[in-house]
Amino acid sequence: MTAALDMHSPTPAEGQMEELRPGTDLLRGQYRIDRFLNSGGFGLTYLARDSLGRRVVIKECFPDTLCTRSGLDVQARSRAHGPEFDAIVELFIDEAHRLAWLDHPNIVGVHQVFTDNSTAYMALDFVDGKTLLEIIEDARERPSPAQIEDMLRKLLDAVAFVHDRSLLHRDISPDNILIERDGNPVLIDFGAARERATRTSRVLSRMQVVKDGYSPQEFYVAGIRQGPASDLYGLAASFHHLIAGAAPPNSQIRTAALAAGDPDPYQPLAGRIDGLPRTLLASIDLALNVIPRDRPQSARDWLALLDAAPPRPAAGPAPAEAPDPVLDSATRSVISRLVDETNRAVAEARRLAEEEARSRGPAEPPRPPARRRPFAWRTLDDEDEVTATAPGPATPNPDRAPDPLPAEPDTSLGTAPAVRPVRRLAAAAPQAAPQTAAADTLAGAGPAPPGAPPRPGCGLFGRFASGALSRRSRTRP
Repeated sequence: MTAALDMHSPTPAEGQMEELRPGTDLLRGQYRIDRFLNSGGFGLTYLARDSLGRRVVIKECFPDTLCTRSGLDVQARSRAHGPEFDAIVELFIDEAHRLAWLDHPNIVGVHQVFTDNSTAYMALDFVDGKTLLEIIEDARERPSPAQIEDMLRKLLDAVAFVHDRSLLHRDISPDNILIERDGNPVLIDFGAARERATRTSRVLSRMQVVKDGYSPQEFYVAGIRQGPASDLYGLAASFHHLIAGAAPPNSQIRTAALAAGDPDPYQPLAGRIDGLPRTLLASIDLALNVIPRDRPQSARDWLALLDAAPPRPAAGPAPAEAPDPVLDSATRSVISRLVDETNRAVAEARRLAEEEARSRGPAEPPRPPARRRPFAWRTLDDEDEVTATAPGPATPNPDRAPDPLPAEPDTSLGTAPAVRPVRRLAAAAPQAAPQTAAADTLAGAGPAPPGAPPRPGCGLFGRFASGALSRRSRTRP
């Protein structure tokens, strides 16, 4: 029940493409080509008939950047392209087997997959109808609001069926939705095989499998995760085109505007389009959110939004309260953007604070304030002394003799001493020693003989006192 492409496509000029000619037999006469339909860059599509005369659609694996045709056979353009071409043929066959299990009235059916002419082919159901893009471009065939909602619900059910089997379409757009004569929509031309091919082939990796206006921003950047919400964006963009008459702005342009702090150029349908249920329009706006996590996360979530009808007003007189102010769509868009930006900023600030806390490690307990050392008078000689780091002065022991001090070399001849004396501050040194030395000095004791150990207390006070006594002895008889 599905067919692939539209029969009214013009046949290209002779020699323009390397397509099979009408009348060519495939699979030993089981299929015969009627005419060429179109090319998608990764394959060629034909209208054909099977051995019973039924119309079918044939897709031929023909990545034209890697291969060429010689007679009927398809060959790699060079030996270097050979392995890549063989890998893409295998992907084409694998994808056909996957699609063959998708038995759904709104998904293209796969009859058979086979190899011939050194490449692979897929036989699909033929759908007698038009693409959604053709219907959009013909104002005389515009569907009614009830038909639009019916088509959306059926396609959402088909997309849910695909996602339940861990598959993605990856190319939902108006030209890949066929509308049968009775109005039944059918999804065709899955793009998953093309996306896998671009990851397999170095040559094909330069080709973007995107459609501006219909592809979400995650399709434009390699390595970004794609999921069910990505397909929902393409479906929402297709129905936006059907309802508003134009596709939504390119998702790359929208992403750049949000990154620069500018308003989203997208204009919501809800509040702008009349004649359709507000819940339907609001659900399309939600599925067209640039951020994947802000869209419905599954097709069933979207269906639930459609079923959530607004509450009906209660019977009786209207309440006396004044009605809420009506905000235009631009104001609502700005408010929504500000709320989103604020939430993202708060989340980012929390994340940075947590990372900073983890980098500092566990908090250290507060240290007690440092105790100041007690004040003590010091002499000039003490400036060059090495002070012991004792916790405090200990109680003097009168029975212990003071530690011997190193001898002070004689400087009377003007020779510089090799080493300055180092006075050790013993914790047990008696406190009365400086007083005894000062008393000896005041008593008229002369300078110590050479070689004798220096007396304690010969610091600043001792020198001053000795000089004062000398002056007094000279002035008195």
